[in-house]
Amino acid sequence: MAKSSAATYAQSGVSFDRKESFLGALLHWVKRTESIPAADQRPLLPNGYYASVLDLGLPVAIALTTDGVGSKILIAEEAGDYSSLGFDVVAMNVNDLLCVGALPTALVDYIALQAPPAAVGDVLGKSLYLAAKQAGISIPGGELAQLPDMIRGVKPGQGLDLAAAAIGTVEKQHASNGQGIEPGDVLIGIASNGVHSNGYTLVREICFKRRKFKVDLQVAEFGGTLGAELLRPTAIYVPQFRALAAKSLRPRAAMHITGGGYLNLLRAATKDITFVIDTPPAIPPVFAFLQREGKVTDEEMHRVFNLGVGMVLVVPAGNVDATLAVLGKRGWPKASVIGRVEKGRGKSVRFPSRGLVGRGMEFTRE
Repeated sequence: MAKSSAATYAQSGVSFDRKESFLGALLHWVKRTESIPAADQRPLLPNGYYASVLDLGLPVAIALTTDGVGSKILIAEEAGDYSSLGFDVVAMNVNDLLCVGALPTALVDYIALQAPPAAVGDVLGKSLYLAAKQAGISIPGGELAQLPDMIRGVKPGQGLDLAAAAIGTVEKQHASNGQGIEPGDVLIGIASNGVHSNGYTLVREICFKRRKFKVDLQVAEFGGTLGAELLRPTAIYVPQFRALAAKSLRPRAAMHITGGGYLNLLRAATKDITFVIDTPPAIPPVFAFLQREGKVTDEEMHRVFNLGVGMVLVVPAGNVDATLAVLGKRGWPKASVIGRVEKGRGKSVRFPSRGLVGRGMEFTRE
């Protein structure tokens, strides 16, 4: 494919179809573990939402999830700046727990590395601490693996990978995978803090392979360097959800806008509804920059990136004002009404002002 052509996630090496095929083959066996007699637990939610929720016969259910930072790490290595990575790995996990109605309690990390210097460990450790403090969780343990024959980075000896698993608790009646969504519900979007930690294979294809930019490139639209913009830490939304729970304003559903962009809304268990995004917030400059420099189509941008919204809450119409009042605390990311839920045929996401509709795994023109 010519370098002047439109950049896509698939062209950069990431295929949603291939991922789903691999996942289907894997889950064929993994799902069978739910019926192993010695496994003294019962899933409260079907496999496939943001986190697993298990009934262990306790007063509350246990929620589990795992995720990593991904290829954003390669930009951190190139820039020599690891200060956001702890926030990324914590956020990618605790935000997913929020989506099943749980509040996080702890996280354990897994770091695989070549041989980065101790200074990297110090910066990464401080980042994990600050992120855990913001999320209100502990990091009681983890694993460090030296894998010089497996891990490679952009600089000799600097390669590392960072992932984690998190645990939380949820009262059983509050466990949710979107099954309670109803037509007439309102969609509230909470702002993202940039690209977060998804879509970076495409980001790197555009910025560093096609355009040959350097991380220290000054970009007027950002008021700083390209590297600093791309390394903005993923927003942690736990304080907002704790505040909502304290006011008995739990949303009917919550969707963390990660890989797949707004198609994440379609993960909800409800059927025959349309998520109408009729008042989306303005798209932040970083996404306009990526689209322009990579000649990326609108359809692909909406399929890959969060475009300025990191979390979507589905709330009853009667709770909108109270929910926005809680979310409006000074210093928190901006929250606003972005749309509504309508009855539909099958499930879809519509952007009337942008002429786009999302079904399955892609966006198309209406």
